[in-house]
Amino acid sequence: MHAAARFRQTARVTDADLLNFFKHINKFLIDLGTYEEQRLVTGARMNADHFPDLNNAVFYKFLPERSLQYYADGSFQFGSIQYYRTIEQQNSKDSMEGLCNLAIKTPKHLFGTSLVSGYNFGVFCGTSTLNRRDEMSERFGPRIIKIVDLREFAEKAKQLLKAQRFYFNQVIYDDLKIFRTNTLKSIRLSRDEPSGDFDPNLIDDRVFDLLQDKSFLPSLFMKPTRFSMRKSCDWYSKCLKTCPMFYE
Repeated sequence: MHAAARFRQTARVTDADLLNFFKHINKFLIDLGTYEEQRLVTGARMNADHFPDLNNAVFYKFLPERSLQYYADGSFQFGSIQYYRTIEQQNSKDSMEGLCNLAIKTPKHLFGTSLVSGYNFGVFCGTSTLNRRDEMSERFGPRIIKIVDLREFAEKAKQLLKAQRFYFNQVIYDDLKIFRTNTLKSIRLSRDEPSGDFDPNLIDDRVFDLLQDKSFLPSLFMKPTRFSMRKSCDWYSKCLKTCPMFYE
């Protein structure tokens, strides 16, 4: 967790307010050197309905020539949040990988936090369309692997990795990755009401589980707009995620 705030119970917080709030927090993190400089232009209020499941999607992955033989030999690599944050290849690098901004409405307050999650996931990314084949080939490699039955592939990968489960969802392009959701749980940041000093000991297992659950989609299935190449191109829009360290 980078930052956390609770708005007053009587406060009227608009989408524009949330955009400015999280833009300032993310810019502050960049100025501190936590993340590399990135665009913080667009920000939309997303929720779980914006991330449909992709149960019958065909999956294409573009590869450079040198990587094709590894796949032909039955060897492939899953990435990680940390991998994409530090990778040297600029076409794939995202120093803010895993970051998300949550706006959680509780029965009494609106709770806002910026945090990073997803370190216990393996990542396998591709596309469900060849509409931009030439551009994607130039950027990621001319070789294409086609996975016809994505669910069967994911099931076998889960067994090999001894993972708990897997997900594949549509990826949303947004620079600020704002995710708004509701909960019946209460969230306290201070022991004194109505306000007081922030007490990290109040982030107990119950609150941690809530944050982990709500940060899943925006942390793993949202990417900055610079990755879209063009608005009609979704080279990253179908992304298989496996979870080798996720336990309930």
